[in-house]
Order: sequence, then structure tokens, then C-alpha cells
Amino acid sequence: MDDAFAREVTIRSLLKSKGYEFDQDNQWWVREWTTNGGQERVLEVAAKTDDGEWNKLMMTPDGFVFSAETIGEGID
Repeated sequence: MDDAFAREVTIRSLLKSKGYEFDQDNQWWVREWTTNGGQERVLEVAAKTDDGEWNKLMMTPDGFVFSAETIGEGID
């Protein structure tokens, strides 16, 4: 198995184990956080860029990004 493919499989498995689901429409991994008995929701998104790096975004359900971080070629 090629190293890049093995790394991709490992990252996808890690994301799934942390509760992320793949959003086919947006082509990113997402998990939802809630507070105040479910009244407030935040989406945590892990998105792979065209150059192979990963970005982690925190956003409201309507798409307002309030935090963004480039995390490189791996995700933790």
C-alpha cells in the first residue's frame, strides 16, 4: 500500500472514531457540538485543501466561520 493512501485511510478512520461524518455535498468532514440543552449548535469541520493540507473550521450551522486553523498534512 502506498504511503499517501495509507495516511489517508488512517486520517479517515481517526475522523470517524472522533464522531465526524463525511458531508458529501460540501466534501468535508463535520461533527456537531451543542450546548444549552441543544439550543445552540456549532459545526466543527475538517476540510482537505487541493494542496493536501487540512484545515479545521468552527462555524455556525448557517456557515459563519468564527475560527479557522491550518493543521497541515495530518489531523489529530
